Amino acid sequence: MLRIAVIGAGWAGCRQVEAVRELASDVSVVALVDTDLDHVEAKAGEYDIGRAVLDYRDVLDAADVDAVSICTPHATHHPIAIDAAEAGKHVLVEKPMALNVDQATEMIDAAEANDVKLYVAASVTYSAESKFLREAVRSGDLIGDVTGASLSRGFRAPEFGYPGRRAWLTRPEDGGTGTWMLHGIHNIAQLRYIFGEVRTVYMREHATASFRRPDIEATMAGLLTMRTGVNISVHQTCETRLPRAMDGYCIYGEHGVLRASSAGCEFIPEDGAPQPVEYEPEPLSEFAQEIQAFGDYVAGASVGPTTGYSERRTLAIVQAGYESARTGAPVELDERFGPI
Repeated sequence: MLRIAVIGAGWAGCRQVEAVRELASDVSVVALVDTDLDHVEAKAGEYDIGRAVLDYRDVLDAADVDAVSICTPHATHHPIAIDAAEAGKHVLVEKPMALNVDQATEMIDAAEANDVKLYVAASVTYSAESKFLREAVRSGDLIGDVTGASLSRGFRAPEFGYPGRRAWLTRPEDGGTGTWMLHGIHNIAQLRYIFGEVRTVYMREHATASFRRPDIEATMAGLLTMRTGVNISVHQTCETRLPRAMDGYCIYGEHGVLRASSAGCEFIPEDGAPQPVEYEPEPLSEFAQEIQAFGDYVAGASVGPTTGYSERRTLAIVQAGYESARTGAPVELDERFGPI
C-alpha cells in the first residue's frame, strides 16, 4: 500500500483524492493538508480522510506517510518537493513541476540524493486522444510519415482570472502565471508525448487592445522544430475563443491529414471524404491513470511518461518560449539548457 498525504486541498488536490478513490487499488490518502483549517477539516470529512493537517512539515515526519502529492501554488512546488525528498518521501507534483529548469533540476537532484521517486501530474498525457495520436504518428498507418503539424488551444478571457481559492493561478505575485505556463505546459507535455523531443523553440507574444492584463501574456504563437526535423506551429491564447473544430491538432502526412481534439478525430485521406475515427474508451480517468503510473514508478514496476526527468524537458520548452518571445530569437534547447 502506497500511503499518500495530499498537500493542498484546492481543485487539484481534491481531484487527486477523487482519483485515488476511483483507482481503488494499493494507493490510499492518509492525510490532507491545507493552510485553511476550516476548509481542510471539511474536505477531510467529505472524503473520509482521517487526518487534516495545517503544516505540510507535519506529514513529512509521519511514519505512515510514504509519499506526498503537491497540489499547492506553483511557486511552492520547488521548496516543498525538496523538503519531502529530504524527509524520504516520494513526490508527485502537479504541473508545472517548477517555475524554471533550474528549480526542476534541484528537485530531481534532491530525489536522487535521497533515493525517492519524483513524478509529475500532467494528466492530459494520459488521455485517449494522446494515446491515439502517439500511435498514429509512430505507426504511420493512416497518414504515413508526418510532414508537419499545428496545435491551437484557446479561449477568450479579457480579464483572465479565476474565482475564489483559485484566484492565485493568474497572479504572478502569488506564484501564478499566464496562459503559456498555466495551460501551455499541458499542451507541450502532450505534444512531446505524441511527436517526441523538441530541438528549437521560436515564439512571439501578442495582445489585443481588449486584453486587460498587461502583467501576463495573452497569446503565444510560434514554431517548434522537432529533433526529427518536423515543424509544428503552436498557438496558445486566452484572447480568442476557438470553435471546437479549430481547437486541437492538424497533423499532415504523406497520405492525408488527421484533425483531432479531446472531443474526437477525423482522418482526411488525400483522395477521399473525411472519415471519423473513434478513440479507444478508457477504463480510468486521466487523473486515476497518473496516480496509477506514480504508484508503479515508486514500486519499480514501470517508468511512466511524466517523470520528473521528462517534465523538466516540457518545462524547458515553456521557459524557452518566454525567452524567445522576449528576445525575438529562436532558442536551441541543447545550447540553452544542456543535456536535460
